[in-house]
Amino acid sequence: MDSVLLEYMEQAFDVFQDGIWISDADSTCLFVNKKYEELSGFSKKWMMGRKATSIVAEGIFDVAVNPEVISTGRPVSKIQTLSNGRHLSLDGFPILDKEGKVVMCITFIRDISTIVNMENKLAHQRDLLNTLVRINNSSGLQSAEDGSNFIFSSAMEAFLSKARIMAQTDISILILGETGVGKDVMAQRIHAMSRRADKPFIKVDCGSISPNLIESELFGYIGGAFSGASRSGRIGLIEAAAGGTVFFDEIGELPLPLQTRLLRFLQDGVIVRVGANTPRKVDVRVVAATNKDLEKAVSRGEFRSDLYYRLKIAVLNIPPLRRRKDDIMPLANFFLQYFCRKYNRSVTMGEDVEALLLSYDWPGNVRELKSMMQEAVVTCPKNVVRSYHLPINSTALSREPEPSSMEFDFEGKDYHDIMREMECRMLKAAIARFSGNMTAASKMLRMDRSTMFRKIRDLEKHGLKVL
Repeated sequence: MDSVLLEYMEQAFDVFQDGIWISDADSTCLFVNKKYEELSGFSKKWMMGRKATSIVAEGIFDVAVNPEVISTGRPVSKIQTLSNGRHLSLDGFPILDKEGKVVMCITFIRDISTIVNMENKLAHQRDLLNTLVRINNSSGLQSAEDGSNFIFSSAMEAFLSKARIMAQTDISILILGETGVGKDVMAQRIHAMSRRADKPFIKVDCGSISPNLIESELFGYIGGAFSGASRSGRIGLIEAAAGGTVFFDEIGELPLPLQTRLLRFLQDGVIVRVGANTPRKVDVRVVAATNKDLEKAVSRGEFRSDLYYRLKIAVLNIPPLRRRKDDIMPLANFFLQYFCRKYNRSVTMGEDVEALLLSYDWPGNVRELKSMMQEAVVTCPKNVVRSYHLPINSTALSREPEPSSMEFDFEGKDYHDIMREMECRMLKAAIARFSGNMTAASKMLRMDRSTMFRKIRDLEKHGLKVL
């Protein structure tokens, strides 16, 4: 019986659905079955007589269990990745002689590539979900309810026709225009008119992300890539927008090193996470916007010329509101109705309002008009907004002068309280001057945007409201 078993042992091993590798006490391969030849892609002839340790040293396997099984005399399990990318589960067991000495190691091998790939996909989806939740919580995802679904008047129809044609392609688009003209709204409209409309639209405010974090925010990072990094790593904003559109608002604020990486992405369509070496292919449409003169920024060395010319292929220049008079009243009525619904009020505009709105120069553009309609709905004492209710009315300004900035309520306050009040007034005035544009206000004050936000948070802790 024993001789029959030995005669047909090799055939018996070849019937196994698991791969089998048998090595001696020196980790030298004595036998492999047909299943392992299939899994590894290497012939039995090539593997016989080779040491597992030398195959690992050659980079063909990344790990082997034989040496550990032989040295410890205990079963060992590991996951092995082959040079062809296949993932195998290894379970090694010692074969002992009469004295209990390890004389051989038999390893059973199973293909778990499908399971590993599924786990990787699940991990990616988990990262993506966490990133989208994080973006949503920080207002990175835009809602169409604030005016992005607004249909412009006939004065903008030619402009929209051009945008509609561009939207049907996948070419990168550069949107130019003054602060407050609605560049982000136009970016959303382009996304909504494109074949990517059912995929994510993610806005990246290049002026508000800390320079120390912007690379990891855009491209993501692997676990332990830097101090304070999540152990599991994090997906970047570009990767989170896969299949959809990523909108780089105020791209002129993007640091030069990041401009280089963005250019590489636009050219090759691949990203590399911080701390990683493996490139990832990402299908994303890029829309960028700025109120800067990028040609001047290029000449000053503040913006890469190759990135500028890459973006300049398709340009949309949104005219300011003062040159779009036909848009003023439709926009005013839209925002009035929107804020009436939001604040559960029923407010209409008096006949004297239209002439005032049309005669005003609108330095803050659509954003200023939106803010004014919000203020009108919230503060109007009755149900009809009159011209004297609006801050741009000269009679209203003369009738209700602002209190002197040097007047203080000293009662019960110390020096630090008063200085905080002065700082609060100063920040309010600077932000109001630019119709709520924090980046523009911080530039005027020659203050980092992050510093401005920190000061605002500090003031709010002391009961002073800036925004």
